[in-house]
Amino acid sequence: MKKKLSLLLAALMLLGILSACTVNDEAGGNQPAPAEQSAGADAGATGGTDAGTAADATVDRSDIYVGVSINALDAINNQQTYDLMQQKCEKAGFRYAATNANGDAVQQSTDIENLVQMGCNFLVVLNGDTDGLTGAIQEAAAKGVKVISVESGYIDGISAYFAKNDFSLGAAMYMMLASEMGYSGKIIATGHTGHPAIRARVDVQEAMLKEYTGIDCVTFITTGYPGTTELAYNGCETALQQHPDVEAIWCTFDLEALGAARACEDLGMKDVKIVGADGELDVLYMIRDEKYIIATSVADLEVTTDNVISTIQELADTGSTAMFHEMPYIFITKENADHYIEQTEAYLKANS
Repeated sequence: MKKKLSLLLAALMLLGILSACTVNDEAGGNQPAPAEQSAGADAGATGGTDAGTAADATVDRSDIYVGVSINALDAINNQQTYDLMQQKCEKAGFRYAATNANGDAVQQSTDIENLVQMGCNFLVVLNGDTDGLTGAIQEAAAKGVKVISVESGYIDGISAYFAKNDFSLGAAMYMMLASEMGYSGKIIATGHTGHPAIRARVDVQEAMLKEYTGIDCVTFITTGYPGTTELAYNGCETALQQHPDVEAIWCTFDLEALGAARACEDLGMKDVKIVGADGELDVLYMIRDEKYIIATSVADLEVTTDNVISTIQELADTGSTAMFHEMPYIFITKENADHYIEQTEAYLKANS
C-alpha cells in the first residue's frame, strides 16, 4: 500500500508541473496545446520585419531543450513575444516547454525551477521581475543551464541579455512631450520601480526635469503591476482635480497611459497630452484619433526573437556569445498608427 501511495504522489507531482506549461518534447514535433499557445508571427506580430535567419529552416537540434518563461500575457507585446518564441523554437528544431506565471513573480520563479527539473538546458526568461527572479535564475545557471534574459534585466549568471535602450526610448518619449509644452508648464509623471525598463524611463523623467526647470511635476504617481491601469486612473483622476491646469502626463508604458487617458476623458479635460510604450491596440486608436495619447512604441519582435534563436544556437555550438543584445524599437505616431492598427487587429483576430 505504501509503495502504491508513493507512486501515486509522484505521478500527481509530475502532472502539476506539466499542467502549467506548454510542452513540445520532440524536435520539429507536435504544436503546443491551443490553450497555451497563440499563433502570431504570420498574423501580423507588431513590428514585423522579414528577417531571414537560422530560425527559417527546420533542423534537428534535439540537443537543445528550451524553457520559455513569461511573467504575464495581458500586454499585447508580451503575448506576441511568447507566441513568437515558441514558433521560432519549433522552426529551429528545438524541444521546448513554455510557462505563463500570470503576473506572479513567485510563480515565475517556481516555473523556472520546474523547467530546469524537466531537463531544459536553456531558459528564455521574458519580461520578468529582476529582483524576484534572481535566486531561481542563479540556481539554474549554477546547474549549467544557459539563461537568456529578454526584458528581464541583468542578473549575474545569465549568458545573454536582451533589452531595448530604455534610456534612449524614454528621452524620445519625454522630449516629444516637453517640446509640445514649449518646455514649460505643469505635468503629472507616473512609473514604478518593479521592472528595469520602467526604472530607466523614470530615471530619464528625473533627469529631464532637472534640465528643463520650466516644467513643474505637480505629482508623481506610483503604479505597479498587476493593476497598472486602475492605479494610473485613480492617481491621475485625483491629481487632475487638484491641478486642472496640467498640460501633459509623462507615463512609462501603455497600461499607465490608458488609465491616464481615461481619467482625462471622464473629467472632460481634452487638451492633456500623453505618451506610452508597448503598442496596445486601444492606445493605437487614441493616437489615430488624436485623443490624448500622441505616441507609443513597439519592439521589433520578429528581429528580437530571431536573434534569441541565433544566440541559443551559438551558445550550444561554442559555449559563449555576446552578453548584451539591443532590441530595436519603432516609434508610433499618428503618421504610422494605421499600419500598426492593421497588424495588431489581424494578430488578435487570428488568436481570438
